[in-house]
Amino acid sequence: MFKIIEDDEARLLLDRADAIGIVEAAYRMGASGNADVSQPSALLMRGQAGSDTHFKVKGAVLDELNVAGFRLVADGALTSPDGSAYLYVADACTARPLGLVSESWLQRIRTASTALVTCRTLFPAEAKVLALVGTGRIAAEFIRSCHLVLPGVNIVLASRSPARAHAKAKEWRHLTPNWLSPATIPDALAQADVVVTLSDAAEVLFKASVLQPHALLCAMGGRHEFDSDVLHAADAFIVDEMDFVCTFGSATHWIATGQLTRADLERRLDATIGELLVGAKSIGKDRRTLAIIQGMAICDLALAKTVLDRAAGAVQSRQANA
Repeated sequence: MFKIIEDDEARLLLDRADAIGIVEAAYRMGASGNADVSQPSALLMRGQAGSDTHFKVKGAVLDELNVAGFRLVADGALTSPDGSAYLYVADACTARPLGLVSESWLQRIRTASTALVTCRTLFPAEAKVLALVGTGRIAAEFIRSCHLVLPGVNIVLASRSPARAHAKAKEWRHLTPNWLSPATIPDALAQADVVVTLSDAAEVLFKASVLQPHALLCAMGGRHEFDSDVLHAADAFIVDEMDFVCTFGSATHWIATGQLTRADLERRLDATIGELLVGAKSIGKDRRTLAIIQGMAICDLALAKTVLDRAAGAVQSRQANA
């Protein structure tokens, strides 16, 4: 039976600890050759002429789970922030449709989980302070999940608006057992062993010179948050999937503005996060590392498949007890 899972049901079927494990498993599948993403990595289409509505489609297949799917996203001033993203899931062999899963909450959970898997994989030895640049809903999910991966790490919340950072730090303190405090972006980065950027900025928020020599920077913004000086200053460069990194985010801005070419990025690449997880490659953990993580559809699909399986299991349980 084709199942439609809306946001409220998805929240009941998946917890944050599960999501982190599922995301890591999906990365491992990809690096082991048991999963793949669509070519191109994203298909873009405009909406109604004269509007700012636009559509994006990302596809993936997970051989181990025998599912394929497409993440369908719409953005624009007239779209609903909680109702314009779904993941279509099908049997990867027969192509039989299995379900449609809301991607509103799941996308925020997936993004936070990918950041935390990256931090755990690349975490500098003896790291004590994490700077989180961003005060939106994904940043809130990151704070809710952070203690599951980085217990005891102090979180310093920063924003382009210091007043907003102070207000959100006060509002979100109850979300985490970790210490949470606000700071300006320069002050946060000056003390941070790990920096996670989850902003919607389309401007340079900081220069490489403010980062600690041993810092890990996990960059996840969809537009651009810094220039290529950050890459030049890095000892190691990691991505999740190069095609999508060259479609959205800071690296895309570098290419568009002539700072670097895709070939330059590929030459600098040390490993994907999946290759590090499966042990195919390794890097030292006390080096200045830039990880650009733009989000792989295999992670979205793995979460959606889990939600559909659990929904089906709940139905079977109710029927058995009826």
